[in-house]
Amino acid sequence: MKKKLKLWFESLGDKENPDEFDAKQLVRLYSIKVPMAKRLEPKDELDVCGINPPYVLKVCSSNILHKTELQGVVLNNDNECVQDNFKMIQKRFPNENILVENQSSYMGPEFIIGIIKDPALGHAVMVGAGGVLTELYKDTAFRLAPCSVDEAKDMIDELVLSPVFENFRGMTLDKEKLAQTISQVSILAHDLGDKLSQLDINPIVFSDGEWTALDVKVMFD
Repeated sequence: MKKKLKLWFESLGDKENPDEFDAKQLVRLYSIKVPMAKRLEPKDELDVCGINPPYVLKVCSSNILHKTELQGVVLNNDNECVQDNFKMIQKRFPNENILVENQSSYMGPEFIIGIIKDPALGHAVMVGAGGVLTELYKDTAFRLAPCSVDEAKDMIDELVLSPVFENFRGMTLDKEKLAQTISQVSILAHDLGDKLSQLDINPIVFSDGEWTALDVKVMFD
């Protein structure tokens, strides 16, 4: 893993922080699924080869953390409209890369998995209700990193949302796989050490039998 992490850091070049595409490549090293995607540079033509519709278009910059608020995300693009919407988002952000990726379909609520850094205790891993209402729900659980899969299961059980894993309204969410993902994120934080300031996977959703990270942010000290 150390060799893979070294190569990942080298791929960042002189960036202070990774963009979304970079951050997703990082979590992939820890067996966390992300959508099929390509990062296109400002002057590039649209290229969706190898990516299945529908598509998501996003501005892809480490300097833009709140893409939705700045109209930097366009959902539900099919093959007929994706070209026009790509040009629109390029015009809106002429100096930024654009991410084009497969739009995942999923069942059930969105979750967040995060890492925060405490000056005294070090890194802690968090899981909770995710999506745009994360701050409203405030349904979260924490453990120091790294944590085991069993500890991650206990975190999930502490959530108000935990009943959704008990076949709530026919939902078939996999608690074991989510716990494995939480544990892997905590190991990632441990491996990066003091360099890592914050990590957010929000949302992470259950899609096609796997937990898939739809958005990832990583910030370094």
